[in-house]
Amino acid sequence: MLKIFKVVNLLILILLIAGCIDESQNITLGENSEKPVYTKKTIPTPNEGNYDSEGIIKNELAIADNKDHELWNQTVKEYLQDDLWIDRDIYDSAHILMTPLHAAFKLSELDWQNDFAEHFKRFSNEIVSKNNNVSNNKLNRLQYLYLYSQFLVLAESEEKQELIPDNTKEILLDELELHWKEPAWLWGREPFSSGMAERLNWKLNNKNVPKSYYRAIFDEELFMFAIAADVRSYEKLTTPENLWSPLVTEILSFSAKVFSKEVEFNEDGGWLFQPGVWSEHPDYAYVGHTEKIVGMKMMPRKNISMDSSHSHRFPLWLSSLSNAYKEDSQEKEYYEKLLEGLKYQFLNKVIVNPTSDFSGYRINNFMDGWNGIYRWGYSTQGENNGYGPYELSGTLIEGWWGFLESPQVSSIFKDMSNLFPLEENVVKLYVGPNTTRERHPLATWPNYFINGFGELNVRLMTKLMANKD
Repeated sequence: MLKIFKVVNLLILILLIAGCIDESQNITLGENSEKPVYTKKTIPTPNEGNYDSEGIIKNELAIADNKDHELWNQTVKEYLQDDLWIDRDIYDSAHILMTPLHAAFKLSELDWQNDFAEHFKRFSNEIVSKNNNVSNNKLNRLQYLYLYSQFLVLAESEEKQELIPDNTKEILLDELELHWKEPAWLWGREPFSSGMAERLNWKLNNKNVPKSYYRAIFDEELFMFAIAADVRSYEKLTTPENLWSPLVTEILSFSAKVFSKEVEFNEDGGWLFQPGVWSEHPDYAYVGHTEKIVGMKMMPRKNISMDSSHSHRFPLWLSSLSNAYKEDSQEKEYYEKLLEGLKYQFLNKVIVNPTSDFSGYRINNFMDGWNGIYRWGYSTQGENNGYGPYELSGTLIEGWWGFLESPQVSSIFKDMSNLFPLEENVVKLYVGPNTTRERHPLATWPNYFINGFGELNVRLMTKLMANKD
């Protein structure tokens, strides 16, 4: 028997050498044999980025399926055909398109990439024209420019340079210079004539201010940091170090100062950004209340943290800042530490699991876990109205918290993807008091939660994180 076995092995070896047997075919040498069993591999052509060099699927969840394509065509594709940089749409588009943008590249969906490329080609042509209709609202413009800078980095990183409009980097640098150097407003005083750097220095060096929020680092500055970080990431991939933009270096140095001085770490591993700084702002005047009551009196909290809605951009902001630095740099190490602490804060203080009487995930209104009233009487909510407990939870469906890239967060988004169509009480809570401002039909709440757009964002974020698990 042993001799027969040896003869069979010898014959197989001879046939292999002669090219008569393809070793990728099934070869079984016997039920009790220790020899490997080969399985023929079929290397598919679609979505090539989802397969390794041998044609093995990296992760089945990381592939867009027919449902994703159906939802994309009825939401994102249609949405991108409009000029989303106008006043009505620029704020919303900057938020709800970020997850689809990442999915287009990370799931290797060429048609989706082209949808974005065509959109940004139109935008780049529009912004350089003298009579453009790009919104002049500084904050909204910067939010949209961050979507644009993320497109630049993703396309370059995935070696899809042909999708990038020729003047993209120059547009971003021009915008950074404009917003960095123009007079910078602040409550209670004349604008800082030298620009944003002067304003940041003032905030960092003045602890005693007439109102606590005068020294708040707000979205204009944080989006500037993130856009500059993306430009630096692009330069790392394309430009000799001695030719890197000095302006970008300056902006990033201010970012490092801000996150070094204004982050307060907790003993449990999490952290808060400028706790207490918003305590005297009108948006936070009623946070001590945990129930909406007509005619209630103001009840601020001295050390209240930033609201969880605005904070949902931090995961991606910090990722951009981390990626702007070399692997062995202290700055990168620190931003990675902040990302880890933010994961802890989100999972232990912010996210709230479903219950027997509420099937959806919720978030507490503030990053320290407090769940009081936010923006009572705000201009887009009206008198005796505002965000009650959990009513900022709709931002979960935009997907940005998924950029924390945590297995626990991944599990949350996977669970959320199975909850669609959302129950009526979930949609009602996610919408909250809603807004009176005009929105694009596809981005209007509650429509966003039931027309497939919100569902697509959650599904795509689930698959993006599957690549990271």
